[in-house]
This record gives sequence, C-alpha cells and structure tokens, in this order.
Amino acid sequence: MLNLLILLAERFSMIGLLAFILSKANFFKKVISNNVSYKDLSILIAIFSLIGIIGTYAGIPINGAIANSRVVGPMIAGLLGGPFIGLIVGFIAGFHRFLIGGFTALACGISTTAEGLIGGIIKKYYKNTVDWKVAFLAGIIGETLQMILILAISRPFASALSLVKVIGVPMILVNSTGIAVFMLIIKSVFDEIDTIQSKQAKIILDITSKTIPYIRNGLNIETAKIVSEIIYEAIDADAVVITDMKTILASVGLDGADEKWHIFKKSEVNAFRFKKVYVENSKKGLCLLSSVTAPLYCYDELVGTLKIFRKNKFVNSTDIEVAKGLSNLISNQLEIADAENQKRIADEMKFNALQAQINPHFLFNALNTVISFIQYNPDGASKLLITLSEYLRNNLRHAGKWITVGKEIENIDAYLYIEKARFGEKINVIKDIDSDILNMYIPALLIQPIVENAVKHGILPKDNGGTIIIRAKNNKDFIRFSVEDDGEGMDNQMRLKILNGESENNAGIGLHNVYERVKSIYKSAFFKIDSKKGYGTKVSFDFPKFYEERKEEVFGGLKVSNSR
Repeated sequence: MLNLLILLAERFSMIGLLAFILSKANFFKKVISNNVSYKDLSILIAIFSLIGIIGTYAGIPINGAIANSRVVGPMIAGLLGGPFIGLIVGFIAGFHRFLIGGFTALACGISTTAEGLIGGIIKKYYKNTVDWKVAFLAGIIGETLQMILILAISRPFASALSLVKVIGVPMILVNSTGIAVFMLIIKSVFDEIDTIQSKQAKIILDITSKTIPYIRNGLNIETAKIVSEIIYEAIDADAVVITDMKTILASVGLDGADEKWHIFKKSEVNAFRFKKVYVENSKKGLCLLSSVTAPLYCYDELVGTLKIFRKNKFVNSTDIEVAKGLSNLISNQLEIADAENQKRIADEMKFNALQAQINPHFLFNALNTVISFIQYNPDGASKLLITLSEYLRNNLRHAGKWITVGKEIENIDAYLYIEKARFGEKINVIKDIDSDILNMYIPALLIQPIVENAVKHGILPKDNGGTIIIRAKNNKDFIRFSVEDDGEGMDNQMRLKILNGESENNAGIGLHNVYERVKSIYKSAFFKIDSKKGYGTKVSFDFPKFYEERKEEVFGGLKVSNSR
C-alpha cells in the first residue's frame, strides 16, 4: 500500500506541473475571475477532459484495474466551472475509462461522472474560488464514492473487495491532496489577479484625482502636457504620448526620432473602431520599443489617442489595463467637459439674451416721462435721459459678467431714479451699505431683480406706495444682502412656489433666478424669503466674498430672467 501511495504521488507530480503551467494561461485567469466566454469554456472542458484521460493512462495497473488520478480533472473542472462543466468533463473522462474495459470499467465510468458533478454542485455555493480545505474534503467524498461503486457494481465481488483494500486509501489520500494542491495553485493565481487589479485601481484612482481638473478643460496642448506628465510619473513608463487626430499634443520621454509613432496605422484604426487598445512590439535598431495605444473618444467620435511606451521590454498586462482605464476616464471627462461647455455657452447666451431684453412698457414709460419733463423741467429731462442711457448701457454691457457691489448699487440707483421720476414720492428708498464691501465682486444683476420686484409687485400696487430698504452688510466670510419692502406681500404658498421654481409670473421667475444663481456658486448659502400678505416682503441671502473679478458667470441650469 505504501509503495502504491508513493507511485501515485510521483505520477501526480506531472499533473501538478501541468496545473502550474495552466495557471499562467490568460483564458484560465478569465475563468477564475468569472470573465469567461463560450470559447474559454470549451477550452476548459477540453483541457480538463485531457487531464482526466492522462490521469487514467498515468495510472498503475493492479489486479485487472487501474489505480489512477483520473478524478482530478473532472473534480477541478466542476469546482471551477460549476455543475454543467463538471458533468461534461466527468462524462468524457469516465466514458474513456469505460471504453478501456476491465471488471471496474462501469463503476469507474459512473463514479468519474458523479465526481465531476459533485465538484460543480460545491462550486454553486461559492462565489469565489473554492477553499482548498473544501476541495480536499470533496476529493475524499468523491473517491470514497468511487470505492463504494466498485464494491456495489464490479463483479466478482471478491476481486472488487481485494482491489479496494489495496487502492482505496492511497487513491483517496493522493487524489484528495492533489485536488487541494491544484486549488491552492489556482488560489495563488486568484490572489495575483487581485493584486494586479488593486494596483491598477490605485494607479487609475491616483491619476484620476490629479488629472480631472485639467481634463475638464478639454483636450488641447496645455492639458495634454500636464496629463501626460502625470501619467508618466504614476506608471513609471518610458514614454507617454497624447495625440489628437493629426499631431502629437504632448509627449514625455520620447526623443525627436521617435515621434513618427503618432502616425495611425490601418491595424490601429481597425482596433479603435471597436474601442479596443492596440499593442505593438517593434524592433528599432538593437532595441525593442513596445507600445499600447488607447483611443480617446468624445460622444463616440475618435478625437485622439493615449500611447504608453516601453523600451527593451514588452508592455505588460498592467500597462494594458491602465491604458484601458485611462482611455475610458479621459473619454468620459472629455464628454463631460464638452457637455458643460455647451451648457455654459447655451446658458450664457440665454442669460445675455434675456438680460438684454428691455421691457417695452418700461422703456415706453421712461421715454414718456422724459417727454413730460422736457415741457416743464428741461434740466431734469436731460438728467433723466442720461440716467436712462447709462442704465440701458450697463444692462447690456455687464450681462453675464461680474461687477463690484458698488457698480451694482449704481445700477440700482439709476433704475430707482427713473422709477421715482415717474411715481414721485410713492417710492421711498433707504440704503444701508457697508463701505468696505463696495469693491468686492458679485455677478451682475444679482440684487437689482429683487429691487425691481419690490417696486413693481410690492410698492406700486399700493395706493400710498411704500418704502424699500436695501442693505449690504459685511458678515465675516460673507456679504449679507437684503431687500425689504412694506408693500403687498405674498402668502406662504406663493413663497414656496418661488423657491421651488414653480411660479409662472415675473416676480417668481426673477426671485428664483437670484436664488439659483446664489446656490450655483455656494450651495449651502443662506437664502430666505420672509413675506406676509398685506405687510410686505423681505428677501435676504449670503454671498461669498470675491476680491477679484471672475472670468465667467457660474450657471446651474437655471431659468434666467429679470422682473421687468
């Protein structure tokens, strides 16, 4: 029995070597990571069926039977691929054993099929690779079943019993150990995959955090240079190149002679059609210059490439996966950047157009006021006309831009001057403005729409008019603005509709516009509308301090409008 145990262990060493070689195959890694195609499954079935058949031929003839390691192939196939794969491999290896003949042929054929199925059933209850201890136990169960079937089916019984006494323990121990060792080898591959994936994820995450602020500005020479340098440092490549469809935008690590690599080859373009990376290994003089090229897309349109180069060695799997990940990342960010830019342009155009629209009634009434002033107050008419001209010019010039608080107050004063010329003492204004905030910057027309609403919808509907109080106070890190009137006011339902953007009248749209603009710049900013029907309205909000002019307005998908 001891000699048989040693001989079986020696024979199994060949299968162990095969397992190690097999573990390095790409398709095998796909099977382990559950990223498997029908082609990979077919290869899996063929290889493990072959292992089962080799296990039979590598067996040791004993008393008209064969002590063997046939079960390893079907059992491992089941533990990896599930019941169907285990059953198929078990049947192939078992049927082959049956064809060889011998008084245990039927029992061995049935047991081999059953052992493949047992391995598959066990796999169903494991999301990842089956633990080697479970695999060892599965081997004991499977081989014990084989011994039982030999005793139950094989005849004469005396020969079957004599055979089981000799081969039972050695086969159970060696094959169970072999299955466990095989699963340990597979686990090492699984751990290797986890390590590689963790490394790739860390690299991509690190690159992502550093490159997103630049990629969001689009693909150009400046952003490409910064991004390529970040990638170059992060993956320790020999060279990194980013191109558009015609030229190299940026390269790090390449000399001038190497820049011919940016020319697209037909095979490269064919790969890009399916959004796949392209790997090339080329002899250049006495050195090897290998590269992996990943396409960059924006809305499914090829806009450029990312190339990673290795000198004197092949690109590795990490390079390929990182290239794929970065291709997706950069492509997604380019789409986001383009969408945001288009949205910003559309919103800015909408904002400029709406702010440029002067209500014909306001202009008509202002001009009528000027005409009436000409008759009895020519100097007043001249001043009013100059004020109106300046007011209109500022509305057109500053739309969509940032201006100082002082300039915004000047525009409000111009508006109020025109309205007071029309309605006289019906409109009273009180201003409480801190002088130390006048040079700070805010978006143009941020406060004026609230003042206009207070005049048009608060004060003017009242027979006796009313008072508007405009405040701008320095409040630590913010400026607290408020516009208060003692006019008509509104109920709570109307107030909520304005904040939710559900109001359809001009007053609601104007206030909601200011609310959205404030929130788009500082989401947690304080903004409050206090109002009571018949008692007036107070709109107050905090705005961050900006000491320099912003180059562009911040839009948040808002419905831009003023109250005129």
